Amino acid sequence: MAGLETVVRPVVFPVIRPTPAPSVPQKDDPNQGKAVITGSSGKSIDLPYSYSMSANESRPTETQRRVDVARVYQMDDNGTVNKDNFIDINVANKIWMQDGPDVSPNYYTPVQETDNIEIREHNKIIDKSGS
Repeated sequence: MAGLETVVRPVVFPVIRPTPAPSVPQKDDPNQGKAVITGSSGKSIDLPYSYSMSANESRPTETQRRVDVARVYQMDDNGTVNKDNFIDINVANKIWMQDGPDVSPNYYTPVQETDNIEIREHNKIIDKSGS
């Protein structure tokens, strides 16, 4: 059989060996990327910070008031006044306020008599100073 040629076919085998691990480049300097602070002395730097604030608030206080004493009667929607149902109120027409050593009066519109409002007493003084 000398006249026959031998045909060789290549056989492809799967890769069963693991690939070698990639080589990691070695660090040049272990302190690379770290900040180095140097100075001329070994003393700590002191940066003082100070903040101060104060406030003073004065509120005026009422020393006395002048009022009109009024009686207000119940009134229905149709205007009928019920004299059996009423309240008595003090309506301020002047208030004295003290702010430090100064005392100043404040004036207000006095109450007016109407069908259901009756003024019982005019200009009654109420002392608020506590004396």
